[in-house]
Amino acid sequence: MSALTYAIGLILAVITLALITATPFALAHSRTLRDHGPGCWWCHPRLGPRKRR
Repeated sequence: MSALTYAIGLILAVITLALITATPFALAHSRTLRDHGPGCWWCHPRLGPRKRR
């Protein structure tokens, strides 16, 4: 197995693990009854605080 194949497989495994871990939190967040408003960076990622350049 080449180093490139190993690196690609490792990256895909890490991404898959992150998605599997984050899914329950995303589902629980979206099913809450209260309104999150524009301050919720998860619901409105572009409305969050702007980074200074």
